[in-house]
Amino acid sequence: MKRLFTISLLLVVSSLAMTLSAQQVVKKRIGSYIENGNVVVAEATTTLAVDVTVEVEEFIPGPYARYADRMLGCKKPRMSESTSYRIVSTNVGVVEDASRYTAGNVDNVSYCGCTKPEPFSEFMPDRLNSKVQDLENAAAAAAEQIFELRTARLELITAELGDGVYGAGLESALNEISRIEKEYTELFLGRRAVTTVNYRFYVAVEPAEFEEVEPQTEGENAAPVVVEPKMLPQSHIVARFSQYDGIVPKDDYKGEIILLTINPVEMSYPESNIKGKVTYRYANNSEIILSSGQEIISKCTLPIYEFGRTVTFVAPAK
Repeated sequence: MKRLFTISLLLVVSSLAMTLSAQQVVKKRIGSYIENGNVVVAEATTTLAVDVTVEVEEFIPGPYARYADRMLGCKKPRMSESTSYRIVSTNVGVVEDASRYTAGNVDNVSYCGCTKPEPFSEFMPDRLNSKVQDLENAAAAAAEQIFELRTARLELITAELGDGVYGAGLESALNEISRIEKEYTELFLGRRAVTTVNYRFYVAVEPAEFEEVEPQTEGENAAPVVVEPKMLPQSHIVARFSQYDGIVPKDDYKGEIILLTINPVEMSYPESNIKGKVTYRYANNSEIILSSGQEIISKCTLPIYEFGRTVTFVAPAK
């Protein structure tokens, strides 16, 4: 019940945040004008920055993988090398200084974490003498050693082993046991390394398009009723994503499309003054949806000038 209440509260907060965001007024003065003694020529355009964070997992199977379920009593691990990708986070925002960026470009690609798991050495850490063993017997000996290490750690913690080992000495001994146990366990369960890759894509919003509207009349001799056309949503292919190859170019069909969709919303704007000489472009607080295939991975509300309205005033708006 508590969990359901928490989820409901989060949904309410999210909905409230989007509602408040949709009510914000974003405007920009456009055209030619003088400001602080300088001539300014301004236009209102929108460039979006799409940030995508991808987690890359690389896996190397252990040499004793086939014996893991029987000798360690665990689920059988993967038996072959693999590399997999998944999108872990996304964000869409408005670029303040769009002149510095080129739409369609990928920028700020950064990496975090290991790039490759270390391959297993031919001289494996569980080999303690020059005696040659077949793979199964070597695996059995390594499994037995894992359980002995766990027993020794428990006895150290409960003071049944290593009389007088305490403080920093005890901590050092426990850390070394954990390190050796990890090395031995990897011989069965394999090694994995995770790399985080951050991508940034730039999308230039295009001028709005409108649906075709046929003139409507109330009668045969009546004047046509003016119907304001509805703005159409706008979509941009940002990139493609494959769980086997990660982020791939837009024309690489082995990946699913990462699609950015801009949905304009109905808004009220100030009325223009036909005698006005000061022009502003008001942004439309549009709904932005980022999806991968059929899954929505991000949703937010952002000011889009291309879907807004141009308003003229007699004096500069405050």
